[in-house]
Amino acid sequence: MIWEIWLSGLLFAVQHSLLAGTTCKSQACKLGLDAKTYRRFYVLAALLTTATWLTYVRSLPDQPLYTVHGAWSWALRGLQAIGLWMTWLALRPIDTLAFLGVRSGKNGPDGFIEAGIYRRLRHPMYSGVMLIMLAFPVQTQNSLNLYACVALYFILGARLEEGRLQRQYPAYADYRRRVPAFLPRLRPLSGKPHD
Repeated sequence: MIWEIWLSGLLFAVQHSLLAGTTCKSQACKLGLDAKTYRRFYVLAALLTTATWLTYVRSLPDQPLYTVHGAWSWALRGLQAIGLWMTWLALRPIDTLAFLGVRSGKNGPDGFIEAGIYRRLRHPMYSGVMLIMLAFPVQTQNSLNLYACVALYFILGARLEEGRLQRQYPAYADYRRRVPAFLPRLRPLSGKPHD
């Protein structure tokens, strides 16, 4: 059954990436859809396909892999809390209504932001969600494969997203050189800034 999770994940990733890509957006413009309407369609399609994929994976036969108890369980819950905090910080500088297609934002729904946590990480939302998923103290065969599939998609999808951002925003190349993608740089113990 593991192959079914990964195959369905591949199908999800391909359709999601195609809809997020500039080709589909430009085709929608040619058909008369404005950017805000397309964004609404994209968000709705993403929600429906994600729910469908998760429902499908839940319907597959499954078996427990491991359960972490005691202090290690609390440590994993602590990592999940950090992931939730990172996700919340990632949403703060974003115009959520533009992101959802409710209104047009000044940077568009997929704009280049270098504020808040985005000064330290290029993809804090992906990092936070991966931390939440992979730090669950109870994992089954299906859940761990699903989370690994999502994490891989985040990593590969981030590359596609960065290519688009670099074409759209010339300053993104410098930002990409300065700011790490998923894991923040640790500052030296001396307290001096790390270049």
